[in-house]
Amino acid sequence: MSSVTSAREVARRLGISHTAIQKAERAGRIAREPSGAWDMVKVRAGLATKSAPAPRKPYRPRAKQPPWARAAHHLGDLASDIRGPARGIHAELERARQALQRAAEQISALYPEILRLERACDAAIAAQERGGE
Repeated sequence: MSSVTSAREVARRLGISHTAIQKAERAGRIAREPSGAWDMVKVRAGLATKSAPAPRKPYRPRAKQPPWARAAHHLGDLASDIRGPARGIHAELERARQALQRAAEQISALYPEILRLERACDAAIAAQERGGE
């Protein structure tokens, strides 16, 4: 029976990183012996098994929003977990976030008009320059 006391030594012998050993130990795929040493045979067997992948959320298309309107959409769920004076601060921050979101929506609604005005301004400047030649 081959036993090693260091996780780094186990990783070196197996040709993998010590972080992989740590992750496998946290996931419960491998474990130290009661003496604190690693049994290489058990470690190899444990690493050969695959851990169950984490369940993924079902796919759903994202709403078309500008990047500044997407920030902190999950903060509304925190209100039920907050207690004491922090709840008032959270409520104030949530109102500010909602105001910023409304402003971002207004800006995104006005954006095509801003582009149209910029194009008109550029065209007027170009026409003036052509007329002055």
